Amino acid sequence: MNPKRIAIKLFTARDVGLHEMSPFIGVFHRFIQEAAVPGLLLDVADYIHVPDGPGVILIGHDVDYGIDRTGGRSGLLTVRKRAGDLDAAALLRETLGMALATAKALADDDSVSLGFAFDEALVAFPDRLAAPNTAESFELMNKELEPALRRFFGDAIGIVHDSSDDPRRMLGLRITGGAGDLDAVLANVE
Repeated sequence: MNPKRIAIKLFTARDVGLHEMSPFIGVFHRFIQEAAVPGLLLDVADYIHVPDGPGVILIGHDVDYGIDRTGGRSGLLTVRKRAGDLDAAALLRETLGMALATAKALADDDSVSLGFAFDEALVAFPDRLAAPNTAESFELMNKELEPALRRFFGDAIGIVHDSSDDPRRMLGLRITGGAGDLDAVLANVE
């Protein structure tokens, strides 16, 4: 499989409530001005009013970042939109590197005090044509990505199909049992 888009959600160490979302608007605007995170960054969108929704999104040309609350759990959602001809493992590695650099920038920003937990992560493929949500696609993607995921998150991880075989949903891999902190996982990607 050769998907062109990927989404990675790194969950926060604690839930980010709706009342805590507003500071991310300013932080993301500063990230644009300072080119503080990877990608050509363009704008910030505020969806704080949507319960269990996309929160605050930093929109870029090739990648979007967001403090996301979908699924009832907050996290940094990184969506790679234009990946060229990278294979799935290279796409995962590059996008995870972008996500971790942004997570580090957020963790280092005193105005939001955001930490991340690496006991669970989500990798999804919004490219339903190249990566349909079927058991067969999950097995193929799991086989291709498992070595890289184990290198990044540790050998003790489990990888499960995140959603049913509903073709309307994205193919998702839920990684559980990861270990380490942000710096350790970042070092494994580089």
